[in-house]
Amino acid sequence: MNHRKNAFTLIELLVVIAIIAILAAILFPVFARAREKARQSQCVSNLNQISKACLAYASDYDQTMPVVAWAVRPTPPNAPLWTELIAPYVKNEGVFKCTSESKAVYGANWENRFKLSYGMNWFWGFPYTTSMDFVVQLTKLTRPAASILVMDSVPIDPVADPLGGFMVTPFGYDNRNYALPMNKTSGYSTRHDEGTVVTFADGHAKWFRGDQLYARDGAGNPIIRPQNDETLFDCNPVKLKWAVHLGDNPNCR
Repeated sequence: MNHRKNAFTLIELLVVIAIIAILAAILFPVFARAREKARQSQCVSNLNQISKACLAYASDYDQTMPVVAWAVRPTPPNAPLWTELIAPYVKNEGVFKCTSESKAVYGANWENRFKLSYGMNWFWGFPYTTSMDFVVQLTKLTRPAASILVMDSVPIDPVADPLGGFMVTPFGYDNRNYALPMNKTSGYSTRHDEGTVVTFADGHAKWFRGDQLYARDGAGNPIIRPQNDETLFDCNPVKLKWAVHLGDNPNCR
């Protein structure tokens, strides 16, 4: 009498489970990278729209770009950020939120400055007093396509430190502890595959590996603490300009 085999043996089930586990281990990272690439593309699109909105704002205000924030002390909670200044040219708050940043919230004023996931390069204008003339006009730029405008920033929880979220500096607030600016307060975020999306004063946006944006001295060492010569911050491997209001540093490598 013949007996038909109607079920898997335990060994066969274990083999099938092992194969599924191996395939999952191979495919899940691939799916995760694909998802992150899609988010990175969305981020590039967002920053393209933001840069074009800044340029539209400048065309209406005598080629003067929006300031990062009016930080006159004491700063009223409703003092506008750069986001509020260009909002009429964007008309979609979602453009100001990076989809790879879970903390991302649109912020339009000083009170909400920590919540933004995109920060403006502070060299465009961050006046501390009403008499401070530190707002850049497009006509003063020597290399618009290399002048950093807005990029992935680091949202932080509200603290006494006034920096973070809405603005990015090439040295970071934590430089007083000799910390590099990646993923630090007032520095830039590398949440996109260890890189950051940067938009420029000519309206385009592009992804860069995070360590490419370190300011470096003539010997190639990272410039961690602020220097008197602000053009030193433009000395990075990809030759992007942080100090947009100043000329190029001839000593950059």
